[in-house]
Amino acid sequence: MKSKLTIIFLLLLLIASGLAACSPGHVGGNEIAFVRDGHIWTIDPDGANAYEIVSQNTPVVGYSWSPNHHILSFRTLDESFAKTAAAKHLSSNPITQLPGDVPSTLNTIGIDGGSSIPILFSDSSTAYSNAWWVVDSNHLLYREESVSPPPYPDSVLWWIAQSDQPGGIARKLLPGSFSIPSLSVKNNMAIGNSKAGLFTVTLSGTNLQYLTHGPLPGHPLPATLERVLWQPAQPHPAILYAIAPTSQAFNAPPDTVQLVLRSPNGHTTTLTTCTCTQFAWSPDGRHILYSSGTTYTVLNMDGSLFYSFSAEADSVPYWSPDGQFLLLDGLHTLLLAKPGSKQSRILLSDGSRPGSPANTGNSSAGVSTTGSINALLQPASNSPWAADSRHFLFLTRGRLLWQGKVLRSGRGLYTVTIDEQGNVQGTPALVDNGNDIQAGWSYENPDTSFLLQ
Repeated sequence: MKSKLTIIFLLLLLIASGLAACSPGHVGGNEIAFVRDGHIWTIDPDGANAYEIVSQNTPVVGYSWSPNHHILSFRTLDESFAKTAAAKHLSSNPITQLPGDVPSTLNTIGIDGGSSIPILFSDSSTAYSNAWWVVDSNHLLYREESVSPPPYPDSVLWWIAQSDQPGGIARKLLPGSFSIPSLSVKNNMAIGNSKAGLFTVTLSGTNLQYLTHGPLPGHPLPATLERVLWQPAQPHPAILYAIAPTSQAFNAPPDTVQLVLRSPNGHTTTLTTCTCTQFAWSPDGRHILYSSGTTYTVLNMDGSLFYSFSAEADSVPYWSPDGQFLLLDGLHTLLLAKPGSKQSRILLSDGSRPGSPANTGNSSAGVSTTGSINALLQPASNSPWAADSRHFLFLTRGRLLWQGKVLRSGRGLYTVTIDEQGNVQGTPALVDNGNDIQAGWSYENPDTSFLLQ
């Protein structure tokens, strides 16, 4: 009897220790995540319950929220690569603070922590991008290429993986594409762009069909324009892409393009001819955002002007989930635009004049890859907006003037509340003042994001 009691007691101890080890950090849907010193943390919007969700020997270099906010995918450096000089001096985008493709492993983990699932094992001779979630799905898309020699855009591999399958089990290879394929969960399809033409394919890599034969006019274009996008949030999505002006074709200046809308029945409409540097959809698929230097333009679906405003060149735009507002995060400023009321305002700045050439002409300042067709670009990994579209976060990154006044709490991670009209309510609330980077509050759809280096 004593021996049975001893066994039961030991089992209870094991269960208790297991429960303690797996005790959740968060189980809700409103947490903020960030990277600090190579580890992923989550935290409540009021600064409570900071929880180190991922702490590994090799550093985390990027992550992304799942659409349902219950899972995070994350990328850690390959162990051998992590010991090299190159790994210790990784170049990252100065705004998103996300490095490019590197030898790494891809993983997923629940918001409550616990054991992660390595959906892809690392190889020091192979580089991987961050993984991007498929809307309303447990699938992820990522890019793979050889470390040496440097790859061309149409030589990389695009894979679809499942978030709960370890080691690349059940992953599917998509056809080669000049840029990140656009995914439509509505019809379980991907669309890409190659030398052979514009194509569609299922997410399992089957039923390849070409919508055009041969490259689109002017393709490959400069890297930020070399994309084809399904229209989001629509049952029968149209397709948006850029081409060189048809009258000039391959002799057109690299920054002059036509934005073309292709309907589901194959009818094409030229929406505008512009010196565009970037373009993307709004979350509801009813507007198109494009940039030309410091000018940002929102188009209606018929190509008419909805709203145009000025912001810092190479800013990273983030639509609110309801599509009513735009945050433009720049090196020197944070601007809030309200297209519906035709208003915009700089909220945060470092006091410099970002419109001067000295501050906007540096290609390392964001997405100035207009002249390159070989850049391996990526969309923003996460959104600073909360799911309710009435709160957003920002990292100061040296910008300490809030609407012209010094932030009293100094550098750190802050949240902001706005009302239905986009008016700021009160002052920013400090969430954390650690060495935080890559703060994200919600899922970012790649089709609504600009492409970044």
